[in-house]
Amino acid sequence: MLPSWVAEPAPLARAPKGRRSLFLERALRRLADFAANVVFAECVARRPGYLQTLDARVKLISLVGLLAAAAFLRHIPPLWLLGGFVVAAALCSQVGAAELFNRAWWFLPGIFVLVAMPAVFNIITPGEPIVVLLRREASASLGPLVIPNEITVTRQGVASATLVVTRMAVGVLVAVTLTLTTRWQDLLRAVYTDLSAPFVLILAMTYRYIFVMLRFVEDMYVAKRARTVLPTSASAQRRWVGSRIAALFLRSRHLSEQVYLAMLARGYRGSPRTLTAGKFGRGEAAWAFICCALIVSALVADRLLVANLPW
Repeated sequence: MLPSWVAEPAPLARAPKGRRSLFLERALRRLADFAANVVFAECVARRPGYLQTLDARVKLISLVGLLAAAAFLRHIPPLWLLGGFVVAAALCSQVGAAELFNRAWWFLPGIFVLVAMPAVFNIITPGEPIVVLLRREASASLGPLVIPNEITVTRQGVASATLVVTRMAVGVLVAVTLTLTTRWQDLLRAVYTDLSAPFVLILAMTYRYIFVMLRFVEDMYVAKRARTVLPTSASAQRRWVGSRIAALFLRSRHLSEQVYLAMLARGYRGSPRTLTAGKFGRGEAAWAFICCALIVSALVADRLLVANLPW
């Protein structure tokens, strides 16, 4: 027979109120989102597009050249030319517009508020006023900064802010296009030299085994949920996370030793070997020529054709 206390009804414990009780769920959701974004980028890099077929070293050098050219341009139309070329190259590489711009535009409001927006005021960029925001009877000073009696939005400030935002947008488009159309191991191979070898090897191993660590974290959390009867508070969850961080560190250290011994057993002698060799064919030559011609055209247009434009 069962004891009498088994049949007695027990009050159900309620979960702690507030959003702090979802600490672990939010952390794991962010980890899952990170893994999904990485897997999505790998899927795009495996598509049979134009940029995906090019050698990673050629793409890296050409796109870095586009970034350098964008940094030296002083007017917006040549920057639009570079940005339009990068977007066209991404679309020809089977990268959808939504896939490209969703990754490129999320940061622009913050950049505008922190960097570009202060430049539109006459406090930072004096010039021809467009809109008067505030009038005072006398000017004031804040340390070395002199605040005039009128705070206005100037035409030169708007042009400067637009130039900064456009330049940043072109740079982000170039970086997103490079990362979406290039596999991570190919990109690391493109920057591998005798000087950068330790850093490249560390990044390669980190990228390879970060998913193994994520699976360890997921297994530990599933085991905790399977053994938890009553809901726990946010402080208890944080203590559990601290203990699991230590356990994960010990497990990763043990795994790194095993991986290194396995690499030595398979012939590793300090330098990595790749299954695919680099190439420089007609496609790479055509792409390099187009990028060089575009950079020269943009610089010439910026210095000669649109040199008199205020923006």
